[in-house]
Amino acid sequence: MEHKFTMSLSLNVLNHLGINLYSNVPAVLSEIVANSWDADAENVTIAISSDEIIIEDNGCGMTVSDINSHFLKVGYQKREDETASSKFKRRFMGRKGIGKLSMFSIAREVDVISRKTVGGVIESNALRMNIDKIADSIKNENINAERDYHPDVITEGYTPLEKDGTRIVLRQLKKNISSLTPEYVRKRVARRFGIIGAEYNFSVAVNGEEVTINDRDYYHKLSYIWYYGAESQKYADYSTKATHKELRDNSITISGETYQITGWIGTVDVSGDLKDGEENLNKIVILVRGKLGQEDILSEYSEGGLYSKYIIGEINADFFDDDNADDMATSSRQEYKRDDERFLALKQFIKDELKYIQGKWTDLRNESGEEKARELLPAIDSWFKSLSVDNRKYAKKMFGKINQIPADDSKKREVIKYSVLAFEKLRYANKLSAIEDINLESLESIKDVFLGLDELEATLYYQIIHERIEIIKKFQQITDDDMREKVIQEYLFNHLWLLDPAWERVDGTEYMERTVLNALNAVYDKLTSEEKNGRLDIGYRSTAGKHIVIELKKAKRVVKIGELTNQIVKYSETMQKVLTETSHAREPFEIICVLGMPVDNNDDPTHREQVNTTLKAWHARIVFYKELIENAYKAYNDYITANRQSQNLIDLMHQLEIETAEDLPCADKTVI
Repeated sequence: MEHKFTMSLSLNVLNHLGINLYSNVPAVLSEIVANSWDADAENVTIAISSDEIIIEDNGCGMTVSDINSHFLKVGYQKREDETASSKFKRRFMGRKGIGKLSMFSIAREVDVISRKTVGGVIESNALRMNIDKIADSIKNENINAERDYHPDVITEGYTPLEKDGTRIVLRQLKKNISSLTPEYVRKRVARRFGIIGAEYNFSVAVNGEEVTINDRDYYHKLSYIWYYGAESQKYADYSTKATHKELRDNSITISGETYQITGWIGTVDVSGDLKDGEENLNKIVILVRGKLGQEDILSEYSEGGLYSKYIIGEINADFFDDDNADDMATSSRQEYKRDDERFLALKQFIKDELKYIQGKWTDLRNESGEEKARELLPAIDSWFKSLSVDNRKYAKKMFGKINQIPADDSKKREVIKYSVLAFEKLRYANKLSAIEDINLESLESIKDVFLGLDELEATLYYQIIHERIEIIKKFQQITDDDMREKVIQEYLFNHLWLLDPAWERVDGTEYMERTVLNALNAVYDKLTSEEKNGRLDIGYRSTAGKHIVIELKKAKRVVKIGELTNQIVKYSETMQKVLTETSHAREPFEIICVLGMPVDNNDDPTHREQVNTTLKAWHARIVFYKELIENAYKAYNDYITANRQSQNLIDLMHQLEIETAEDLPCADKTVI
């Protein structure tokens, strides 16, 4: 039986150069689009639906002879017959004749419909290839043995082409493409080709919308760009936001021969701009003859400098695919042989450029650091102007280093704010030269500066003070005793500083709290009804080197001395026992009774002194609600009053708090 169409291949070739060649849809589409380019197509359309992908072009089309000798011939090397297309004299992208097999990476069935006019005679053809039928046809004990496969002839159920060209239909898709939006595909196709657009007479559209240079979606993000050769000026023009555009030499010498590259390397303002969903744009791609040849060469250098996190680039290296030189592409067709002298030469060229860019980038970021700080936090302007000329130099260096941090604007606002505090502490200590030693390889270096001064809490103390005064003010505003009890109960156990400004809760003491509270509750169960009625709540907290038991009494409850002493004795004995059993016997403890009314309703100073003397023997003391609030407020208000000389800095930091909060979601905005 004579067959119209014939393909010869082995199972090994099918598996390695077909089924397993590519792992993503854009890479497969790129191979088909490249074939359209080689076929002198002017227009290519890609239609994506949930169950099929259709790629159609208006290229030269194929006769039966073309299909069998060119399209179905695995390994057909068109460049042996001709080096450029017949109509537009385009340099061929294809070389090994294996890209067509990539379709089976994503589809189990492929239809090919083509039309070609030869000598005024129109020839139309349609065939269908199925991966399972191919495998069955070429099965052999020797997986490397070539066998013939005959695609099915399609005679009905399809729409013939009205003009010369080729249509490819991918069905029974292996990959789930339901999430592949037209926007996603346009973007990926745009990034994989450098020859799309009117200047190349080559248009590609996805679901009716034309792919443009803007679909690459990164030129507008560039802040600095270095471009190679005058013909690459267009990339600088695309980068409308870039404040630094620099022409660089584009010559590379290999074995005495000089070659030119084109393209660009750029940096973005924020490293996060290089995140595009699942794709990381922090790379330098290599394009050859207008088509993506290698996804990334930046990873070859193991760059550790901060600048490398901002890098993106496109390098066109057509000398990688010289017709008269060996093919340097790997079998996967997705990268190049690393030991080829052409690859090594380009790698060295880019390495030298990266070294230059690193120094230039650092200088540019340092120079723009002050401007960036003013942009992010306008309140910085008046503070900067208040500095002496010499101190401004240090401030500029500080802002320059902050501008190199790979963080978003929100994080930089925080760093700038706290850096101003650190700057002021260094200024008062005449240690501004320490700024020279700040290493910003990570944000932790900022933290190291604070800790090195041993004044992290001191530099942020004003914030703590304002926060605490606000809490105390809430106490003052409440006049109803029942409400006051709720507030006391809510805040006191978690804000020990209300009892003593030096006290803070120690984290990691949850086990001790459970142990002590269980023991105290056991004592509570043995109290009289009268004693129980007078009690609001009891709590335990651990501060640095001290254990605290807090007994809250109802604000209007009058406690008798006998009742209170009896209760305190029991708590004291219980605490001594618990501390001994938990190996804390030598650590001090204190029992604090918070009352609303004087003991025995006797406010005589002598009686009060007697009560305190009695309780002191059992490690206990009394604190009254009213005095608690007044004393706490006085302690912190006195601090504020005593530090009026730092009010300008406090005002500045308060304004920075406001400006920083403006960048947060509404629910997160808290200004002290």
